[in-house]
Amino acid sequence: MKIRSLLICFLLLPALLFAQASSESAMDNSDYYTATDANNRTLKLAQKPSHILIAGKAGNMPANALFLFEEVESMDLTLPKTDQGLGDFFAFIRPELDQKPRISQTASAEEIASKNSDLVLMKATHYESTAKKLDQLGIPNYTMNLESYEDWKNELRELGKLLKNTARAEQLINLYETQVRFITDRVKGLKEEEKVRILLLQAERSDATYAYKIAPDSWMQTWMVETVGAIPVYKGANKAANGWSTVSFEQIAAWNPELVILVSYKDASYKYVKAVQESGVWANLDAVKNGRVKASPHDMMNYIQPVASWILGLQWLAKEAYPALFADLDMEVQVRRFYQDFYNITDEGKLDVLLDLYRSSVAINTL
Repeated sequence: MKIRSLLICFLLLPALLFAQASSESAMDNSDYYTATDANNRTLKLAQKPSHILIAGKAGNMPANALFLFEEVESMDLTLPKTDQGLGDFFAFIRPELDQKPRISQTASAEEIASKNSDLVLMKATHYESTAKKLDQLGIPNYTMNLESYEDWKNELRELGKLLKNTARAEQLINLYETQVRFITDRVKGLKEEEKVRILLLQAERSDATYAYKIAPDSWMQTWMVETVGAIPVYKGANKAANGWSTVSFEQIAAWNPELVILVSYKDASYKYVKAVQESGVWANLDAVKNGRVKASPHDMMNYIQPVASWILGLQWLAKEAYPALFADLDMEVQVRRFYQDFYNITDEGKLDVLLDLYRSSVAINTL
């Protein structure tokens, strides 16, 4: 019975692959540009979008996805503020974007509509506040979630359909899958007692006071810790409805993790590592004693978040958790290769800038 089932699958596989290829070919050759967005709405455009406006908060995420496609090079773009505090990546790639006014992250649907764009891209969280109103105004709009690994794969595939560039979408997905598999294949044999206990904290400073927060269990940051074969000691402790939750030092001390990763999305993470190193309160933690409090990597965006460079964050985290297991993983090579493969950056000067920013972000980790 098993042999018969395998034979049937073997015979059906070419037909299924042919059907998929035929479907994609028919779509690419159709007169419309169509895809299904994160809110399960099917958008159908008569022409390829050439004037795109990215709206709302967290606009850097759909912008990240869009810039992975070469079509963006010839598009007339209107962006919201996308600088998290570390630099404007999109203007770095296309300096002319600095010459065009940015739209407010809180712009109303009416203001967005007045820009007369072919298409408005935004996060799925803006569906109720903005997308529904744009629908009523007859403005084509498309939402993206991009909060998880599966989101990135599924939504790149849909964006590829919308741009009629499914080949590029599949290339990007294959790049992600190959690099994730490289990590998971190496850590899958770890025994439970061999797994590193990690505490990933978002660090913030206000009025000389430091605050530390943990991510929800379902967020990509926690997924990253688990995917590299480590144990997120904070899992189950975030009681916030939807977002980071502040945690006390007493709780941090109780967890006493082997490795602490400090993440900042507003400024350089190394500042917080330095503060921990100089703090008498933290001194008795095993991670501090063993020099295993680490600044998370970044260039113009932090890698430990669901932007396109999350794969660099995953690679870096794997190497920090298990340096012997990933001794052959050269992060400087990976950073350069990422921007070549994913963003088609060939300018050596630009690649050097991004690499220097990465080096600076993690320099404190080797002191």
